[in-house]
Amino acid sequence: MPTALITGSSSGIGKAFAWELSQKGYRVILVARREDRLQHLKERIEEQGGTADIWTADLADERSLSHILRLLEENVVDVLVNNAGVGLYGSSEQLDPAEEQRMIRVNISALVALTRAVLPGMIKRKTGGVIHIASTSSFLPTPYMAGYGATKAFVLHYSEALAAELKGTGVTVTAVCPGSTRSEFAERTGILQNRPMKAEEVARQGILAFEQQRPVVITGAGNWMMTSLPRFLPRTWIARLVARLFRHRRREKPSDTSSADRQS
Repeated sequence: MPTALITGSSSGIGKAFAWELSQKGYRVILVARREDRLQHLKERIEEQGGTADIWTADLADERSLSHILRLLEENVVDVLVNNAGVGLYGSSEQLDPAEEQRMIRVNISALVALTRAVLPGMIKRKTGGVIHIASTSSFLPTPYMAGYGATKAFVLHYSEALAAELKGTGVTVTAVCPGSTRSEFAERTGILQNRPMKAEEVARQGILAFEQQRPVVITGAGNWMMTSLPRFLPRTWIARLVARLFRHRRREKPSDTSSADRQS
């Protein structure tokens, strides 16, 4: 039975990936902070005849991440889904610097560490791969989510570069770039969403793209059109446009900032 490890699998897109992969016959390893939610998902998966294990971890914590890396030395993972992520919303000068560093650790440092941990075995076995959850923000400057968008730009470029490096090895790397998605992650940012996609549909499209060995998939036609803007407009125009759109998408008072954590 192949094994898939999904970070941030207690809710939203991560939970949807875990469910879809379990239905495809994978043993799934659920990684997140909230053990009660992971236990509930594990029970649901096992009720449907699947197999699930729980590794509780806070990927922003170095010791917790190191524990997961040690477990990876003892377990073969065929598919890694790096879904865990932290989002911060608000004017950059108002954000908590500690929370901003936490976001960078989860969105970039932990993602790279986990990827590096599983790649040697995959290359040796000449099979398997990694799915990174990026964002439509990967393609655009994102005022009011400046740091988050920058971390997702890293995820996209890192994924595309790895996909090129690994060509011919049998190992696949796919970056999934969703836009607005119905999930706890989005709700906790306080952002008003426009026609959000279901997390289950994002997971299905992401898995299909991975199976087709596509390096990048943008979920949703409208999202694809948005990410195409840099081809036609000056980047300064795009930054102003996104600023105008994001400035009025907060639920809180203008002076407030909010965050969301997809690794929970």
